[in-house]
Amino acid sequence: MTIGEQIQNIRIKKGLTQERLAEMLEVSRQSVSKWELGQAVPDVDKIIRMSELFDVSTDTLLLRSAEDIQENKNPLHLGCVYLVVKDFEKSVEFYEKFLGTKVDNRCRSGNKFVEFYIDDKCIALMNESNLIGHCTDLNSPYKFVQNFWVEDLLTEHERVKALNIGKVTEILEAYPTYHYFHLTDPDNNIIEVTGGYHMDVNVCQSCGMKMQAGDFGTNADGGESSEYCKYCFENGKFLGAQTLEEKIESNIRFWVDEENGITEDIARQKLREFFPTLKRWKK
Repeated sequence: MTIGEQIQNIRIKKGLTQERLAEMLEVSRQSVSKWELGQAVPDVDKIIRMSELFDVSTDTLLLRSAEDIQENKNPLHLGCVYLVVKDFEKSVEFYEKFLGTKVDNRCRSGNKFVEFYIDDKCIALMNESNLIGHCTDLNSPYKFVQNFWVEDLLTEHERVKALNIGKVTEILEAYPTYHYFHLTDPDNNIIEVTGGYHMDVNVCQSCGMKMQAGDFGTNADGGESSEYCKYCFENGKFLGAQTLEEKIESNIRFWVDEENGITEDIARQKLREFFPTLKRWKK
């Protein structure tokens, strides 16, 4: 078993997507994908960090035998259970006291959702007043949303549609690095499935643009940048001295979609949630 296969197996056992692990390691999703495919090897500091995140020794991570891994043939992995709440701050305080732990990623998610990790499982509180067309019908009496993740979202979408067991939405985009679809069960509960719909898409880590051939910026040595587009990055430097808020305002026009209910105000809110997850703007 290669190092990449070991990383993938332990990642999946811990319930982490490639995107989530990449965010925790402060690398790109493409880097994690290359490690798992055997196209690159993580630096020593990343191996040490993964051993801390996975709660295993570096020897266990690097030398783990195939006999220690139980393969899960089901493509679905339980990611999280969302609890949609009316009084967000009151609920956060309640669950912090009840679970005896502080929320994870509060700075990143603001007042939209927060996450608690218990025994490597996640429960998230979602602010009912701050949900824009996502997760559940606010008038529904059912306030729990199951979240599952898969490595290949498109294949899973086709599989679930073929089952013909409930209403299935098309694949939707919450923001460029998060795609999902919903399945409704017989009691009108929502099942959200997310995953690697954009496995081969590079997203500019400054403006969120999906980059294809010809869109990439250049590094100081003249080589192509895999992280930033040509409109944001040239010769190893960012073009313009924009602040985060200025960057958001200059990109709103690309996100407005009146036909689908995305007004300028909604676009601005989405960008304020999404841009801080990009490498250039992370604190």
